[in-house]
Amino acid sequence: MSKVVLENIGKTFENDFEVLREISVTFDQESVNFIIGRSGAGKTTLIRILLGLTPPTKGRVLFNEVDITTLGRAEIARYRRSVGIVLQDPSLIPNRTIFDNVAMPLWVRGLRSKDIRHRVDRCLNVVGLDAVRDLYPVRLSTGEQQRVSIARAIAHRPKLLVADEPTGNMDNQLSIEVRSLFDMFPELGTTVIVATHEPELTEHMRHVFELKDGSLHRVAPHVRVTDSPSPNS
Repeated sequence: MSKVVLENIGKTFENDFEVLREISVTFDQESVNFIIGRSGAGKTTLIRILLGLTPPTKGRVLFNEVDITTLGRAEIARYRRSVGIVLQDPSLIPNRTIFDNVAMPLWVRGLRSKDIRHRVDRCLNVVGLDAVRDLYPVRLSTGEQQRVSIARAIAHRPKLLVADEPTGNMDNQLSIEVRSLFDMFPELGTTVIVATHEPELTEHMRHVFELKDGSLHRVAPHVRVTDSPSPNS
């Protein structure tokens, strides 16, 4: 398993706008970690810092005791290869089959065709879509397309799986179904972090944090967050 620790993370943008302040947390490796907060609370900024896409103004991000904020371009690229990413938009390639979409990151890594077939079939089976491997994305529902994006994110066996509003375009039932997929990955040795403004997704979950006023605090799963518009995220 992989250990992810944030130490005193802060992020300030132009005009001294402080989005994040003094965030310190160790993300659990044995269950899904949820970050909840209203739109504009800074969840996407925090996710981008976790991925090494945005540098924090202060603090450290430790991945297996390595501070990724100090890594050079080549080293950060290697780090990202150990991370699976799921976004609100599945961003599937429309003129490629489901199999091809999931296989894409494996082709980039130069895996053998035999290994790619095995991994893709296994990942599609995990998300319950092995029967649609030869179809094109347009034939799939919104929920199914997001399942494909999850299969693509785990195809390279990431040590860390990060999802940013993965159910933002779904109704409540679909959201719960997609959430259930994330539940299985900690058992496979993957640390999972999911950012969402839907506190309903965290029902019965053990590790839930609320991002509010720039700070991250552990909360009970049943806490509801009042959503309100904000120009920043």
